[in-house]
Amino acid sequence: MADVDKRNVNYYLTTLTVESVPLSKQAGFKVFLKLENLQPPGSFKIRGISHFCKKAVNVRGCKRLVCASGGNAGMAAAYAAQQLKTPCTIVLPESTPEFIAHKLPDYGAEVVVQGKVFDHANQYALELAKQPDK
Repeated sequence: MADVDKRNVNYYLTTLTVESVPLSKQAGFKVFLKLENLQPPGSFKIRGISHFCKKAVNVRGCKRLVCASGGNAGMAAAYAAQQLKTPCTIVLPESTPEFIAHKLPDYGAEVVVQGKVFDHANQYALELAKQPDK
């Protein structure tokens, strides 16, 4: 089977919208849930981040992606990078849940833990992104 051209493919699913009967009863009107938890990396963040990553790689020619995250954004960036066959570094603050840090390498991402809070991780990621050989 030939390789699919990954430049024009969406890396996210069209997810279901379902009525929640318990929430509808409690609210007094119909409440619907969009099941974005069914996205490959587990959240809606893949929608915007995959577009950004594709543009960075395919239009701007980026050879590596760097993202600071405390969770879902990093998962989405790592998944998109994997689909793009592009190296990716996710910079996490120390406060990131352990299961996130352990799952990111499954998508091929390098994980760097830097700083106690997101702002510290983000500052480090910005500096890392400026380094052409990292």
